[in-house]
Amino acid sequence: IAQGQDGTPAERDVTIMAEMLPGTYDNREQVYFDGRLGVREEARHERLHAIIERVDLPAFGEYVFFFQGARNGKLDEPHRLRLYTLAADNTEQAVRMKIYFLEFAEDQKKFINAHLNLDVLSDLTPADVTILPGCDVFWRREAGQFRGAMKEKACRWKWRDGSDVYSDYQLMLTYDALWTRDLTFDDAGKQYTGNVDGVFYKLQRARQFTCYADMPGVSGGRDIPFKRWSDLKISDRGGLVSFRSNEDPPRTIAISLRNVDWQMNNEVGAYTRDSLVMYLSQIKDDGSPGAFFGYTFTRPDADRLGINLGFILVNCYLVSNRDATPEF
Repeated sequence: IAQGQDGTPAERDVTIMAEMLPGTYDNREQVYFDGRLGVREEARHERLHAIIERVDLPAFGEYVFFFQGARNGKLDEPHRLRLYTLAADNTEQAVRMKIYFLEFAEDQKKFINAHLNLDVLSDLTPADVTILPGCDVFWRREAGQFRGAMKEKACRWKWRDGSDVYSDYQLMLTYDALWTRDLTFDDAGKQYTGNVDGVFYKLQRARQFTCYADMPGVSGGRDIPFKRWSDLKISDRGGLVSFRSNEDPPRTIAISLRNVDWQMNNEVGAYTRDSLVMYLSQIKDDGSPGAFFGYTFTRPDADRLGINLGFILVNCYLVSNRDATPEF
């Protein structure tokens, strides 16, 4: 066995971060509870959705990730398209993350949803994309998380009105969440972007469920004809999927999943436990909410959830019954 090959903490941390960082994240719960807790309007958070996927781009380094960020549910109209790279920086005793800005490219639209078609990234080199000097993020391990930040007032550029501004960009990464705070100031202290109270955007890791819906909701082995809508993809962080029923007249049926992360108790003297919740409702033809049919809930770490209301049966799962491991 070879000896004398000790690495550094930063070299170890970069391998851990490379496993932790990829995923889909959403702050649906924060948006909901901002309202329920009465946070004043100007301090409330807009909804953010982020996708991070590792990609094979050797020209950028060993650990390269595609990032797509969207606001307010407009997943196909992202406001951020980027590449992140991670590398150990032993001088800084940190993991250095470089940010390459794809949204500044003339053909930026071709990078939308690149995580679904990685070929659009295959010919990229660092010379093809924008990187801002001083805007690297340095990640350091803390208790139970990694915290990342730019060097103070190092990431600078011209605001659209000609003002000199700098970014105060900080992140926190756990196995379950990615919190971000992206503030912009000028040297006089005027704030241009970010939450007015400096509160982090609390994006939680999402799981992708697949659902099917049967109408009517046949059960008990009864031989009754039904129609099935299958392969309905939905996130458990406020995802919503809908389909048009075969009734006369037809209805648009919506399925929604939330992994509710309670930020206060809803009963005095009792602790409100988090829950994975499925909601069933109708969407009117004009797109507005229609009838609410009901909901069901279970443990937040559950890998499947179903409901049968008679006229409809819905089953959502991470692993289908066809792929499930038989148990004794």
